Amino acid sequence: MKFEDVKESAWLAIDTLRSNKLRSSLTIVGVSVGVITVVLMVGIIQGLNKAFADQIEALGSNAIWATKFDPSFGKPPGPEELHRKDLTIDDADAIRDEAPSIESVSPIYRKIAETVRAAEKQSDTPILIGATPYYEFTQSSYVAHGRFVSDQDIKERTNVCVLGQDLVRALFPFEEPLGKEVKIKGRPFRVVGIMEHLGNFLGQSRDNSVFIPITTFEKYYPDKPFPETVFVIIVRPKSRAYVKSAIDEMTDILRRRRHVQRGEPNNFGISSQDALLDIYKQLTGATALVLTAISFVALMIGGIGVMNIMLVSVTERTKEIGLRKAVGATRLNILSQFLIEAVWLTAIGGLLGLAIGEAGSLLINKYSPLPAYVPAWAIGMGVGISAAVGIIFGLWPAWKAARLDPIESLRWE
Repeated sequence: MKFEDVKESAWLAIDTLRSNKLRSSLTIVGVSVGVITVVLMVGIIQGLNKAFADQIEALGSNAIWATKFDPSFGKPPGPEELHRKDLTIDDADAIRDEAPSIESVSPIYRKIAETVRAAEKQSDTPILIGATPYYEFTQSSYVAHGRFVSDQDIKERTNVCVLGQDLVRALFPFEEPLGKEVKIKGRPFRVVGIMEHLGNFLGQSRDNSVFIPITTFEKYYPDKPFPETVFVIIVRPKSRAYVKSAIDEMTDILRRRRHVQRGEPNNFGISSQDALLDIYKQLTGATALVLTAISFVALMIGGIGVMNIMLVSVTERTKEIGLRKAVGATRLNILSQFLIEAVWLTAIGGLLGLAIGEAGSLLINKYSPLPAYVPAWAIGMGVGISAAVGIIFGLWPAWKAARLDPIESLRWE
């Protein structure tokens, strides 16, 4: 076919769509609904993935975490994990001394929902963290005012604390907290610093925290019961390129220190940002598959509507097809006319669906707790899918029109 023939077929298809406005509009709406569903589903899935990746990134620059439990999301530790020997500060010191790929190590104790009180104000939900001076650099989380826990605090097990932004607003809404006294579970602590804004992780505010020296934590909480208290060794490798080697070095050191024999599984867990993202994607993969299947069902329904309308159009225009063939139109001319008409229908529906889907994702992102993010490839996918729907579901009606006998078509009433 020549370009002029394709151009003529395209104009004929447009004229046909104009002459059947209501029918064409209903078909376009059917395709648009399918594309809107695809865009919204992709937007929500990608938004959740991006939000989780951003939160993982906010936990520290290429941070690696080691605990006595295997890494998981929402799955409680099994009996074997609960009876494992705890990791210790000595383990963290060994990693710091023996792992060449590591730049900084910060062991912490993390206790949920401790009571913090200042004068008449009280908060019962803060996370209590026993930390070392290495915490700031390892986690890329710094003090905004005052200072963090010092080596002297660790040595003397002093009662000093650093407050997160949420606690400052709750306990000292109208005064400067530095130098003031707060009581943590009834014990007096002097406020020496205020953390910068740290944001959220998995829906939990990281600003609702209070930091004390790790040795002071051990002094007041010797039992460290699980799940209220968890010990974590946080590691920062020299760069992202050293993450794998740092994990290998940590694994080797901890296996040796915990007397794990060759061939036996680790009795501890090590997670990195990439590993956590992989676990998250595995957990959400089934959901993404279901949502994608629903989206394609909606598109298929739109495509069936296109095929139905095109078959009706072929029947109504049988005499026109016979006349065109009588004056020299080839099968390819007829095929291209009807196929282009189907593609026009789905292309318009696809573009309309993309616009509405993008607007819908913006509204979801703004007015609901669900994050939504439509990447550029999803827009291209939407256009491609809508065109493919037109070709796939328009091919049979177009082929049927092209195969009509011109003599029989001219007799059609």
